[in-house]
Amino acid sequence: MRKVLYLVTKDIAQIENNEYEGLATVAVPDRLGEIVNPQGCINLEDYLANPVVLWQHDPNTPIGRVTDVEITDDAIKIKFVFASTEFAQEVKTLVDEKIVRGLSLGFIPVKTTTRDGYLVYDEWLWVETSVVTLPANAKALIQKEGDKEMELVRKGIVPDNDAEFPIYEDFDRPWDADESEVRWRKYVGVETNEDLQDKEKQRRYAKRFFWADDENLDKFGAYKLPHVDVVDGKPYAIWRGIVAAMAALLGARGGINIPEEDREKVYRAIAKYYEKAGKEPPEFRAYSEEELRLMELCGGETFETWLAKKLQLIRKALR
Repeated sequence: MRKVLYLVTKDIAQIENNEYEGLATVAVPDRLGEIVNPQGCINLEDYLANPVVLWQHDPNTPIGRVTDVEITDDAIKIKFVFASTEFAQEVKTLVDEKIVRGLSLGFIPVKTTTRDGYLVYDEWLWVETSVVTLPANAKALIQKEGDKEMELVRKGIVPDNDAEFPIYEDFDRPWDADESEVRWRKYVGVETNEDLQDKEKQRRYAKRFFWADDENLDKFGAYKLPHVDVVDGKPYAIWRGIVAAMAALLGARGGINIPEEDREKVYRAIAKYYEKAGKEPPEFRAYSEEELRLMELCGGETFETWLAKKLQLIRKALR
């Protein structure tokens, strides 16, 4: 599930009545072809000592302060209040009338990489947050708390992103998604649509999958990329199921229909099982059907990785 990294405690009575919320950034490419890693902020405590909100990144125009911060793998969600100054209240009016909705981070880059053609800010120093007319990130928007007309972000969830299940010792055990589904439903007590209406049962059922549609968790079709089976009464991650999930994510059998912004998060969750198994996960990119077939034949690793390991074994044997 999404991990909350930090939460600021409000210190003004009844502040909720004047509080606004929104996404300061989202881990998707922005209009400049850049991605800000939400968990890359390395000076959060320093920023929260002076959580100023500016107008259009102008240091001479403070208009409010941040009251709450929630950092997940895919976004930074904030709550903030406007100052009582005349200009701040003018901006507040623009927000209330939905003329201005943009949010933007002011930050200093510390560490960057390039991924899939995008510049990624992996580590950065948070300097300020601004209300802006034209945010670089189209998803970085404001809403008034309780405003049901606007939604911040619709995403799926990654129920199991910590490789919590032991991998079954027989890596060649066949993977049958349908048969294992029957065993799993019985194991977690979710065998009918009525069972899936219960929130706790949804949570238990979701652990078998790498992704789920968080707006339709009461439907079996919302859960995708299964990889867990029940063997001798115990749950195990099945290696061939993990490999099948990775291949589907990277394009096998037509790929998997999940939001683009969730794909890398799912990849990281699957890759943790690769690490747990002592295997090298394939690179996060699109693969051809031939490459994916070779990957499955090579035990889940790319042909190049598989061949390099075999050559290394041969060299050791010849010494």
